[in-house]
Amino acid sequence: MISFESATNIPKNISEKIHKETVCSIANPQTSRSCIIVDCKAYQGIVRKYEIQSIIDSYRVYDTSNTIYIFLVTDTCETDYNIPPHVRLYRTSLLASKKQPNEYLLPYIWEGISPAFSPLPRTEKPTIGFCGLVSHYRVKTLIEFQQDIRFTTNYIIREQFWGGSPHHPTIVSDFETNMKATHFNICNRGAGNFSMRFYQTLSAGRIPILLNTDMELPFMNEINWKKYIVFADTEKELVENTWIFWNTRNISDAQTKCKEIYETYFAGTRYLDRVFAEAIAEKG
Repeated sequence: MISFESATNIPKNISEKIHKETVCSIANPQTSRSCIIVDCKAYQGIVRKYEIQSIIDSYRVYDTSNTIYIFLVTDTCETDYNIPPHVRLYRTSLLASKKQPNEYLLPYIWEGISPAFSPLPRTEKPTIGFCGLVSHYRVKTLIEFQQDIRFTTNYIIREQFWGGSPHHPTIVSDFETNMKATHFNICNRGAGNFSMRFYQTLSAGRIPILLNTDMELPFMNEINWKKYIVFADTEKELVENTWIFWNTRNISDAQTKCKEIYETYFAGTRYLDRVFAEAIAEKG
């Protein structure tokens, strides 16, 4: 029998997806064979490398015929973990160039904007939006767009993450109103090497602008991301690529396609459905 072992302290979407009857037992790890074991940890901010390694190491006692799936939600970008072959580590924050064979990107999939906005019609100038904390990786991009007369910028600058009051109705309303009024949204990373805003922008039916900071984008073998978003290695390239995008694409169709990508790959538990379906197929 293939079953899942659930864990506490995890995001709601993942918790609901893996909440199944527990057959595998941590107390008796040798008694369960050919089992898919899922552990999810949600940490705020940076977590020390040794703490993550200790999570991984706790599963060394399991029979190696089991497959361990660890979903780690954290800003930590540390590399070179010692990961046993039967453990698969899914991380929100990783460096593409340092990723190990059994490390995988975990998209930040549980804070989309629903329902999506209708496409924003084309205007005289493209409107570039941002609402949030100005981190080291965002400030130059914000300035480059603001100083370029080809663009209209619509920024709401916060002094703290989520304005110091995560999910406060007014803060959320400001964020969503800003998103709705823009064609493009700046989605550069914050503390971790990933972007919550990237997935939120897709879910809203708007076009992400994303600085490549050694990032891996999800489903790169299936999605030609540069066809649907603005993605570049430097801030100046982001500006120029946005201008080219604006002048060569149907902007309403591009916004609709972003929403379609989110619905197809990330909405609800669709990402997890795929992960677990593949896991079950491997086990036969």
